[in-house]
Amino acid sequence: MGLPFFPYVGLYRFGTLFYSREERQRRLIEVTQNYQKETRLNENNPRKLQKIDRRYAKKIARAQDRVDNGNFWMRVLGEKPVFYNGKDVEKNAEKIQKYLYNNGFFQAGVHFTTDTIINRIRIIYHLKEGKPTLLNHITYRVRNLEVDSIITANKKDAAIVTNKRYDGDAFEEERIRIETLLRNAGYFGFSRQYVSYLVNDTLSNPKTDSALKLVDVQVRVDMPAKEIYNKPYTIQSVHFEVLPPSGLPDSLFRKDTVQYRGIQYVFSDKKFSTKILNNKILVRPQTRYSQLKERETQQQLSLTDQFRFVNYSYRLDSAGHGLHSYFKAIPLEKYQLSTDVGLNVIQLQGAPGPFANLSYKIRNVFNGLENFESNLRGGIELVPGFLGSRQIYRSEEVGLTTSLIFPRLLLPGSFFQRKAKVYNPRTQIGLGYNYVNRPEYTRTNVKIATTYSWQPSNTTIFNLSLIDLNILNTQNIRPDFQNLLDTLQLQGNNLINSFQKSFVSDVNFNFVYNTNPLSGPPRHAKYLRVALESGGTSLNLVKKQEDLIKNIFGDLQFYKYLRWNVDYRRYWPMGRQSLLVARVNSGAVYSYGDSKVPPYEKYFFAGGSNSLRAWLPRRLGPGKAKPRLTSNNLSVEAPGEFLLEGNLEYRGHLANFFGDINYALFLDAGNVWNINSYTEEAQQFSFNRFYKEIAVGTGFGIRYDVSYFVVRFDFGVKVYDPSRQKFVLNELETDKLFKRTQSNFLNVNLGVGYPF
Repeated sequence: MGLPFFPYVGLYRFGTLFYSREERQRRLIEVTQNYQKETRLNENNPRKLQKIDRRYAKKIARAQDRVDNGNFWMRVLGEKPVFYNGKDVEKNAEKIQKYLYNNGFFQAGVHFTTDTIINRIRIIYHLKEGKPTLLNHITYRVRNLEVDSIITANKKDAAIVTNKRYDGDAFEEERIRIETLLRNAGYFGFSRQYVSYLVNDTLSNPKTDSALKLVDVQVRVDMPAKEIYNKPYTIQSVHFEVLPPSGLPDSLFRKDTVQYRGIQYVFSDKKFSTKILNNKILVRPQTRYSQLKERETQQQLSLTDQFRFVNYSYRLDSAGHGLHSYFKAIPLEKYQLSTDVGLNVIQLQGAPGPFANLSYKIRNVFNGLENFESNLRGGIELVPGFLGSRQIYRSEEVGLTTSLIFPRLLLPGSFFQRKAKVYNPRTQIGLGYNYVNRPEYTRTNVKIATTYSWQPSNTTIFNLSLIDLNILNTQNIRPDFQNLLDTLQLQGNNLINSFQKSFVSDVNFNFVYNTNPLSGPPRHAKYLRVALESGGTSLNLVKKQEDLIKNIFGDLQFYKYLRWNVDYRRYWPMGRQSLLVARVNSGAVYSYGDSKVPPYEKYFFAGGSNSLRAWLPRRLGPGKAKPRLTSNNLSVEAPGEFLLEGNLEYRGHLANFFGDINYALFLDAGNVWNINSYTEEAQQFSFNRFYKEIAVGTGFGIRYDVSYFVVRFDFGVKVYDPSRQKFVLNELETDKLFKRTQSNFLNVNLGVGYPF
């Protein structure tokens, strides 16, 4: 903390006053002995042994942690003192010099000095880099004609490149690249250790800057004398075996053996479709060995959500000319039931309300690796009334969704199935029902959807829904709420359409490209999501469809519209725990049906925790129009047909306390507009003036990250308000920061997860 005393060290030393390492060691021994005793008593009961292992693994880990790191004061609140050690400082200097050498500074020098202040010591490392070294000529020496042709054909992907600075990590990357290249070409026994380098130092090149040095590099690929290493291998046979459930002996089950398209399948206890498995197994008989295919096979089988784990191994045939491959998998439980409970948190004036989820899954329903999933959700939300009343109302919601998921594309013909079989294809057929009961109305939604998805790589995913049908029905509308809807309709707000009995059908497609790491430190990454949607398409293709639907369900409102949305994000690491994020989000919806409006859910909105955080959720815009207010001076939602917004956010680290406490500084800009001709001019988009109607807000955030979820508080203030066409930051009053009736106030956004 930069102070002449050490509060964390003080807390640590306070903890040592009542800590006994011997007592903690005795506790560890006691827990270990209890574990061994229970294990001996249940050695003939595999299932109970699994439970004992899981239970005692946590107990032993906690006991060991207390032996190694002390009590709560020492482990969590305090910080162990670090004492000066000259040998450690010398090792650090050596590490720095090795790092510089590994990065091409061969003449680098490192030394250190110390500076003593009170009872602290400061170590200063002095670095002299010297001249950087560049790679000059790069040649390959390969004593195998086929291997040489493979490497030559892929030289454009080499990790070491002429005129680049010498980088030791790049040399290791090149070893890995050559190893992967040859193992994918059939060289089963080849290893990166057979790749070596000869680096020839040269004088400074007179044709270049005299501050640079050049070296020539020869890459040597030495094929060992043993025959297994210096020739490509062919897969002679492929075996796939489903083992008994974990912990149960093979003798309890009768094994069934099936041959299908050259692959031998062995099933114990559970059977799976050999036709579907055949599409997942990419390692084929009478083809060359490929490391890529073996790993993709393991991944494809794991993504089916049918197996606990999948292992593979190989055995040389007796003649030593081929390989026999073996894939073994342990199945997951066929039936899975899970529950979770929690609190709904609303950003506005609401209060938390409880919810509960009950999920049920059946695996391998028809023995074709299909999964049936069902989810029942019930919740109570405490929300402010639509009519602007200060009173909090109770809103009840019950939803049931069911889906059947197939590990293939259910399309006519086999062309698309063959093309997509290596891309983790899935077809999901879903049926859902949702019921909402509020003081102002009761609303139900019945939904039927079919979605196709495939994943060509770890960074891209496609989703296509050819059938997405919804029947919305709103009943028991309270008279005063109906009056509000009628009034808003006269003012140009189409909220009333969201509460009419309607039929919504659409075809939608979305593409996601995401290079963000799932875990670990931040890195340079990109995110792109493109969503396209066509509503009422089937109404255009099938004549008299409206009459048929009306005969079944009664008088309904129909929608025809086109909608697109593009969300692009960039991530730049600014340090070990710092990140700069930029985002641009835009979209539009065009209606061409008789109603000339899209469903209310298809409008765009601005404001809120994932948009412009200085404005209340869905309350910004459209354009420069004044906010619509209720009789109690509360604003109502402001839908728009065109959205344009951008965000810039710097994320940094503050402290650790049972997780990471982070902060953020952000700048948000954007708005929504209408593009139809019958709304008032202030709401319409115009190229001549739209830049004057871009709202701007700024603020800061505090986030608590415990790895599996993030709690976020963002505090936003308005900088430029398009409805007033002026800068309003100076209108923020420090003694009325949270008073929402002010023209500018500190808007608090509560969210779970990062905004983007």
